Amino acid sequence: MDSLTHIVLGAAIGEVALGKKIGNKALLYGALLGTIPDLDVFITPFLNPVSSLFFHRGITHSLLFLVLLVPIAGWILSKIEKKHSIELKTWILFSFFPLLSHIFIDCFNTYGTGIFEPFSNIRIAYDTMAIIDFIFLAPIAIAVIWVMFYQKQDRIRRVITWIGLGLSTAYFLFTIVNKINVESKIEKQLEDSNIKYKRLLTTPAPLSNFLWLIVAENDNGYNIGYYYPIRNKNVRFNFQARNSGLLNSLLGDKDILNLLRFTKGFYTVEKDISGNLWLYDLRYCSLDFEDEKAYVFSFQIKKTHNGIEISRSHPNRRINIKTISKFFEKVF
Repeated sequence: MDSLTHIVLGAAIGEVALGKKIGNKALLYGALLGTIPDLDVFITPFLNPVSSLFFHRGITHSLLFLVLLVPIAGWILSKIEKKHSIELKTWILFSFFPLLSHIFIDCFNTYGTGIFEPFSNIRIAYDTMAIIDFIFLAPIAIAVIWVMFYQKQDRIRRVITWIGLGLSTAYFLFTIVNKINVESKIEKQLEDSNIKYKRLLTTPAPLSNFLWLIVAENDNGYNIGYYYPIRNKNVRFNFQARNSGLLNSLLGDKDILNLLRFTKGFYTVEKDISGNLWLYDLRYCSLDFEDEKAYVFSFQIKKTHNGIEISRSHPNRRINIKTISKFFEKVF
């Protein structure tokens, strides 16, 4: 998820755990703990473009990192707040849940989470929620801001926080059910339309769970389209060739193989007028869904005297007033 979601979710968990004893400090500490795993973004600029893809949401999002960090964070907080009569084990538990929430919820995005690193490079990605989902974020964010203005002993703080967490949790569960329903409908449409496929990817577009990117892979490429659950109309598919043959001479390069592994095989390749190759990850959907070339992740592959050089664009989900307006027109 985006950093703001992790911050407010961690803050809400902190409030439930220790808000009654330490007030708004519980919000602060929970927010800080909730965002720690994403501090890996300060290291990725020093890595090559392909390595940075795997470092983000890698070891800092692993169960090993969680086990190692929780007691350290708990001990540090116990020293900072030693004036309060709070046991070390309570601080350790306090540290555990915001960190766990970060790792857990990231598993439901397309990017995936390396929870088993360094023992396995498998990434868990259930594709049920967009990285930025305002409907999930809003109840918790409102609750966290609201409770800041009440005294720590006021029971209404816990009530408001639990309501916010409850609403977001209900929506989270809805996204799982919604994905199952979306996949069922798409599979039926593909069967009825006699569209053959080997793999099917369904993943929500940014902002909510009411617009889905559909990618049906066959031997030569992909049928790609968008599904609107509220409108419940058949998907209009456009075919995108994989063009994997353009990479044949480069398959001995480790970075190319890792790049293909990152895309999980959902990619297309193009050659520009300069002879450079462009590889696009098809698993991500920008909000400018009417532009077939609005790729979120783009990788330029240049041949050099020393081999190849890979550069990547900054993820661009094209979230702006114009695309948000079109989003609401299409969805509702």
